[in-house]
Amino acid sequence: MGSPLYADPDGPLRLAVIADSTAFTGPAGPLLPDDPALYPNVAARAIEDAIGRRVIVGVVAHPGTGVRGTHYDVTKNRHIMFEVLMRADGVVLGLGSFDHAPVGVPPPLEAMIPFVRPAALRRRYRALLRAVHPAGVRLTRGRFARVPAGEFERLFDRILHEVRALTWGAPGVVVGPTSHRSGYYGHLHPQHTARTAMQRTIAARHGFPFVESWPLVEPWVEKLNADGIHWPFETHEEIGRAVAAALVPQIRGEIAPPGIPHYEGFDEAFARAAQRDYRREP
Repeated sequence: MGSPLYADPDGPLRLAVIADSTAFTGPAGPLLPDDPALYPNVAARAIEDAIGRRVIVGVVAHPGTGVRGTHYDVTKNRHIMFEVLMRADGVVLGLGSFDHAPVGVPPPLEAMIPFVRPAALRRRYRALLRAVHPAGVRLTRGRFARVPAGEFERLFDRILHEVRALTWGAPGVVVGPTSHRSGYYGHLHPQHTARTAMQRTIAARHGFPFVESWPLVEPWVEKLNADGIHWPFETHEEIGRAVAAALVPQIRGEIAPPGIPHYEGFDEAFARAAQRDYRREP
C-alpha cells in the first residue's frame, strides 16, 4: 500500500488529503489542521478504530483551491509530489467546490486584485467587485462557473491520473463538491447537480469511490458558516465517516484499488527510481 519505496506495514498509515478550504474551516472560520472536529481527522479516527493502526493525516489545502492550482501541485510541486503523495498509504481528493461556483464578474478581474496599487485603490477595487458579484450572478442566472466544464473535466481527469501514479495505486476516495446558501453567489447554483455527476463519472473512470457531500451538508444547512458555504461540525463528522467507510475496505484489501496507471517505459522508470538513495522513514 502506497509507494513500495516507502512502504512500512508496521508503521502508521499516512493519509494525504488534497482539498479546498472545507478541509480546515468550521462554523466560526478556519481552524488548525489538527483540529479533531475537521473531516480529515474524523476520517483518521474512524480508520484507526476499524484497522487498529495509527493514522497520520497530511492536509494540502488553502482558500480557493481549484483544479488549476491542484494540477500544478501534483505535476510540478516537488514537495507535494514526492514528500506527500508518493509517501501516502491513502489519499482523499476534496476538490471542485470553488471551480463550480457561479461567477458574476470575470475571474481575471478578481485575479488582478493583488497587483492593484496603491493600497487604497486596491481596497476600493476589491469592494467594487464584491458589490457587483451577486448582481452579476443573478443577471446571468448562474450560468457561468469559475472553471468551464470542459476545462474542469480535462484537469480533474489528469489530477486523478497523476495521483494514482504518485501514490502507486493506493486506496483513495473523491469527495464531491459542496453547494451554498450564500448571498455572494446570488443564492443560485444551477450547475451543481450536473457538475457533481461529472466528478462522479471521472472518479469512477479512475477507480475512486465517490462521496457526495451535499446530501450530508443539506440537513445542517441552517448551521453553515456565516459565508453560507463552509460546514458545521455535524457535517464534518458525517463527511469524515463517509470517507473512512470508502477507504477501509480498500485498506483491508476487501476491495482492490485499480492499481497504478501504466505508460510506455513505466517499469524501467520504476527500476531506476528503486535504485536511488531514497529516505525510507515515514
